Amino acid sequence: MPRDGDNFVRSAGVVAALTMLSRALGLVRDVACAAFFGAGIVWDAFSFAFRVPNLFRRLFGEGALSAAFVPVLSERLELQTPEEARRLTRRVAGVLSVVLTVAVVLGEVLVIGLLLVLELDPLWQLTLVLTALLLPYTILICLTAFGGATLHTLKHFAAPALAPVVLNVIWILTVVAVAPALFDEPREQILVLALAILLGGLVQLGLQLTVLRRRGFSLRPLFDGELDQVKRIALTMAPVALGMAAYQLNVVLDGVIAISLAAPAEGGALRLAGLSLPYPLQVGANSVLYYANRVMQAPLGIFGMALATAAFPTLSRQAARQDWAAFSRSVVRGLRLVIFIGLPAGAGMILVRQPLVALLFERGAFTPGMTARTATALLCYSVGIWAYCALHILTRAFYSLKRPGVPAAVAGGMVLLNLGANLALVWPLAEAGLALSTALCAVLQVVLLGLLLRREVPLSGLGRLLRTLALTTLATGVMAAATLGALELVAGRTAAVRLAAGVTAGTAVFTGAAVVLRMEEFQSILRAGRGRRA
Repeated sequence: MPRDGDNFVRSAGVVAALTMLSRALGLVRDVACAAFFGAGIVWDAFSFAFRVPNLFRRLFGEGALSAAFVPVLSERLELQTPEEARRLTRRVAGVLSVVLTVAVVLGEVLVIGLLLVLELDPLWQLTLVLTALLLPYTILICLTAFGGATLHTLKHFAAPALAPVVLNVIWILTVVAVAPALFDEPREQILVLALAILLGGLVQLGLQLTVLRRRGFSLRPLFDGELDQVKRIALTMAPVALGMAAYQLNVVLDGVIAISLAAPAEGGALRLAGLSLPYPLQVGANSVLYYANRVMQAPLGIFGMALATAAFPTLSRQAARQDWAAFSRSVVRGLRLVIFIGLPAGAGMILVRQPLVALLFERGAFTPGMTARTATALLCYSVGIWAYCALHILTRAFYSLKRPGVPAAVAGGMVLLNLGANLALVWPLAEAGLALSTALCAVLQVVLLGLLLRREVPLSGLGRLLRTLALTTLATGVMAAATLGALELVAGRTAAVRLAAGVTAGTAVFTGAAVVLRMEEFQSILRAGRGRRA
């Protein structure tokens, strides 16, 4: 019988493969958007507006709610009847639908009120219009994410991982074909894109509902008055919401600062607390952060989220059985894989950032100056790639222990620290300072959560974790030297040639180093791959 640890590594591989398809389409999507919209007012506004439903998705969809719901549903499946699990799912879906509808209505009232009452500059006006259009997507994506969490508990990972693929296909077709056929102006085309995203949300939700129905589950609301377990989930969810949403809140705050502190077209000075200061940013700062963040999300989305998604049901079941030895092995195993993948991914991203950004985005409305700004922001984000991945493992470990208040308290402190660091770094480093603040706060958050988790559960295998860190650092150093050498050999060539040379040399050398050093993580990934093909 396969061990839980092997099962979740194999499940992570399934999620990673499907997520890789989604990320590839996501890059195509972003390439198209950069070419059509560049990094200016239109994309500044849209990238901020789209973050609003994503924040709610973290709170009420795949983040806080699923983190609180999965352990309870796992208990129902382990200890009670399947019918009780189905009824619990429908009760939670009913309450979720009501809460989301109320939240969206209140959000629309607020946004429309701001548009009617305030005299806004063109950037904020377009931002709020797009926010109003995209708010209903909150309901669709949150129910989609909730359906995906239910399927994860049932150990079905394909449909949830395919949902973003659906949205990306619709998005790409709209940007490159539908919107240009209907309108010539970017401001009008971006409105068409917002409407297309609503259509994509409907299709995403339909996919989850279809697969759930085949598994005997439904998201049809059930209001039968049996709310004890729903209340338990809600009480657990409250602190989880802050813990899971901290990173998204930081990104939203980055967007507010990037828009509010960008110099207006007519120039002038910024009035702040009675002082007259130069604007630290230029229009396009929010777009630059968006594109850099999207590139950085590739290794995080493919590997970090895949590991955490597959590990969470395993950790929840081990905690429910109070099998602390297995729980400890799963946590440490996940962290070792995070280090093995995250450290070289971050270093590689830093080294090839310039040709990578140029190859992906530098065409059409995206200028060389925008490439330089995006590459600098990407450098700062990439410092924390390993930490972003580790956060997902550690927070889910606490949620499995039903101790969501711990990561919530740490995350709340990080939000405040990030805001202060943003304001301290934005003047000397412009938008790159916002990215660096996010990365440094993530690193500190991992350190604090790791120390606190050791107080909750006696983690064994820390010696192996340190060994993984030492060997991965060594292999990453050799990889970096090879990558720099390859980039120097092809200096002056096209971005595609430089990127191919750097990535090929770095990947080959790191793989060779992993083999020579006999790194267990590399062998584990190979075994998981052979298991999927068997």
